[in-house]
Amino acid sequence: MIFSLAITGPTASGKTALSLGLAEHFSAEIISCDSMQIYKGMNIGTAKATAEERARVPHHLIDFLSPLQSYSAESYRVAAIQCARDITSRGKLPIFVGGTGLYIDSVARQAPLDAPESDPEYREKILLGLKTEGDITALWDRLREVDPESAEKIHKNNVKRVIRALEIYDRTGKPKSWLDKESVKGVGEVYVGMITVDFLDRDNLYKRVDKRVDLMMEEGLLSEVESLYLGGLLSGGTTASQAIGYKELIEYLEGKCSLDEAVEKLKLATRRYAKRQLTWFRHEEGARVIFADRSDGGLKNADEMLGEAIAIADSLKCEYYETKGK
Repeated sequence: MIFSLAITGPTASGKTALSLGLAEHFSAEIISCDSMQIYKGMNIGTAKATAEERARVPHHLIDFLSPLQSYSAESYRVAAIQCARDITSRGKLPIFVGGTGLYIDSVARQAPLDAPESDPEYREKILLGLKTEGDITALWDRLREVDPESAEKIHKNNVKRVIRALEIYDRTGKPKSWLDKESVKGVGEVYVGMITVDFLDRDNLYKRVDKRVDLMMEEGLLSEVESLYLGGLLSGGTTASQAIGYKELIEYLEGKCSLDEAVEKLKLATRRYAKRQLTWFRHEEGARVIFADRSDGGLKNADEMLGEAIAIADSLKCEYYETKGK
């Protein structure tokens, strides 16, 4: 079994800086677990590691797919495990970094028991019936009735995942959340010691989100979106075109709102996404938590965060080699 670490948490929580320090301390390489950083050209809006940061520490599973293509959690799992093998073979430590809980869970857990293959006809039938916002809400309400735990983790507008959870229930008679629980962490090829960045005061996170959006706009996010859009790489309906930071500015480019309105929509969508991420990662069993803020409301500095992460990582390594690593 391969030992690895993971730095998870909501967007704008400081995962990148923390992971770079941790990777340099442990002579590690980083495997991204971000479902949007896989796309070429989507750099500013996904907060992708810069060229300088990638020069400091090797990064994997970023910048390799066209925005016109789709990518599944299973495809990620296979690629991520191979990356972990390669990194370990070079005597390095794999560190997973990102906020896509579904991706990191695909590595930390075995494939859900008895989960059927996705049926395109099932999906298309439901999609054809979705004509209004009310239909989408009704679809999510049905999921909440048959699988409330999955509904809590899946936003109602994430139609693809809502349909997949309903498909699993309809075809197996078992909620997706139950199947997920039957998948035991740590029994696969990669053991993931998870460190989650959290906040005592959620407002501190929201302030960081708003500040990040402003910085992205200053760095040229609008130009990035416009270039991809005019190049036909953000066609409607693709996963990439629905990415936060891109879909809001596409609305501006299409004349549906002002730039100020688009930016405010972007901030709101990002805050809501961060809230959903917090909910997801707070349900992760066995994860060790680092709070980015103090009880007095102040934020910890980078050295404090790194010191805590190193101590937790050392503890996780000791526990692993005392039990599973034997």
